Amino acid sequence: MNLKEEDREIPFGGTPKDILIDFKCKKCGYEEQVPDFVAFECYSEEDFDKESGSPIVLCPECDADMIMKK
Repeated sequence: MNLKEEDREIPFGGTPKDILIDFKCKKCGYEEQVPDFVAFECYSEEDFDKESGSPIVLCPECDADMIMKK
């Protein structure tokens, strides 16, 4: 499901004072800025990517893993 940018609901949002981190989907390449408090709500080992050590968030486009963009 590909929506035009202006029609897409932004799932992570945030406020102007939030620190935003660039994330990229490992499967489809979708990129989005995610507030740091969302990215670092990880508490278990499974919440981090084993290769990069990045916290994982789910991609709103394809439900795959998004990791911090290098």
